[in-house]
Amino acid sequence: MPRFPNPAASRAVLIGAVTFPHSPDLPALPSVHGNLTALADRLAGPHSGVFAHGHCVVLADPPSVPDVGRLIHTAAEQATDLLLVYYAGHGMVDDRGRLYLAVPGTDRNALRYSAIPVELLREDIAASPAAARVLVLDCCFSGRAIEAMTDQRSLVMAQLDVAGTYTLTSSSANTPAFAPAGDPYTAFTGALVEALDQPEPLSLNEIYVWGGSRAHGKGLTPATAEGHQHRRRAGSRTRTELPPT
Repeated sequence: MPRFPNPAASRAVLIGAVTFPHSPDLPALPSVHGNLTALADRLAGPHSGVFAHGHCVVLADPPSVPDVGRLIHTAAEQATDLLLVYYAGHGMVDDRGRLYLAVPGTDRNALRYSAIPVELLREDIAASPAAARVLVLDCCFSGRAIEAMTDQRSLVMAQLDVAGTYTLTSSSANTPAFAPAGDPYTAFTGALVEALDQPEPLSLNEIYVWGGSRAHGKGLTPATAEGHQHRRRAGSRTRTELPPT
């Protein structure tokens, strides 16, 4: 029988990058504020939240890469049941094909020093003692290296593959993640919110199918899902079901 996670033993880190003053070519993403609020309400709400109070950390427009790194590292160390890491913003690729997640201080010409390296994120998630690990990325990945690749999806997913982790991304390779002007959420996270609001709990695969169908219905590129936790259950109405351990 699937089970719900232990709130006291679970951790979530929700990261959203809205403005990018040091990279003028990256458009602001005001709807990311709505993403964070909606997900936090559903994941850590007082009535049906999966995470205990204080165990779902929200970081909007993080001031620096070390601030993000410390939060993720701490959550990964403390989680023994469910670890959830969510990022919404802009993904970037350097000239050597390495993936990064942008923050307000990111400079496209100095990604190694000003953006979150996906490699370090993978290491922290993989080292976590959590029974279930979920990585959600609501972003595209842009840059000269990926634009020159014929197999762009492989470049991205190879670096997002974390053993024992279910990874859900909003778009494939360098297809832009869609943030409709004036909408309260990005298209991908909006679909996640709708899935979480369903009356019955949905599995991670069911959430993926839901999001993909919603994206297809709007003429958008469907999300992609990879990983080794396909039997793990993520919950609607802020519940997350897991198989017995």
